[in-house]
Amino acid sequence: MIERVDLVNTEPKVIVTRPSPYGEQLCDLLAQHSIDSDHCPLIHFLADLSFNTDERLELLQQNHTWIFVSRQAVNFCFEGFSAEQKASIVKLAQSKAIITVGDATADSLAQLGIKGLIPPTPNSEGMIHLLEKYQLKEKPTLLIRGGQGRKLLQNYFNNGQLNIMPVYQRQPTEQPLPTLSSQTAIVITSGQLLELAASQVAPEKRGTSAIIAGSQRISELAQQMGFTTCYTAKDASNQELVKSCLLWRNHVT
Repeated sequence: MIERVDLVNTEPKVIVTRPSPYGEQLCDLLAQHSIDSDHCPLIHFLADLSFNTDERLELLQQNHTWIFVSRQAVNFCFEGFSAEQKASIVKLAQSKAIITVGDATADSLAQLGIKGLIPPTPNSEGMIHLLEKYQLKEKPTLLIRGGQGRKLLQNYFNNGQLNIMPVYQRQPTEQPLPTLSSQTAIVITSGQLLELAASQVAPEKRGTSAIIAGSQRISELAQQMGFTTCYTAKDASNQELVKSCLLWRNHVT
């Protein structure tokens, strides 16, 4: 009788926690570089129905500055508008100051025909830099975001000039992480994803796998939680995350 032996995969593997469709796109890019990966989305996005299309349009009209904090903010903000309404918003945008969190968000706006400013760093500090540079703090501003987050931006506006329009919600999934080892790295692009991943990893095991972080802030938070090996991407775009994954793979092989 031959005894069955389960072999442990020792090839480097990246666990991609970001949601669809960006998670699958990252896995495809990693495959092009011969990096094995699993897509384990820990959240998915749902539309926030706090504001209907008429209310969203009114807020866009009333505010001088629009701030988009993610690609999801762009996509869900314009969801449900007719082609004619979208055309009117594109025209309206020409008279507005529009700030994005980074290249990917600006690209999403550009696909609609809207040009957004890109900060020097893809975070709240970078967006505040643009607000200061163009003297926008005293202007009525619309923060287009998910259901929570961007406290630093909120605190920057202390004179009632900031209006918040949540257009999407992050919903945790019940996706379990696979077995982790020194040959696995977990891609983390938000504080919520980090918290959800950490909830599945015992504190004494968090030093085992590497974290591929989408920002310096995520790296610092991960290290505080006990994930001692962190690789920080230039930003949270898939292209930059791939670069950090390649660096990690070179270190473990």
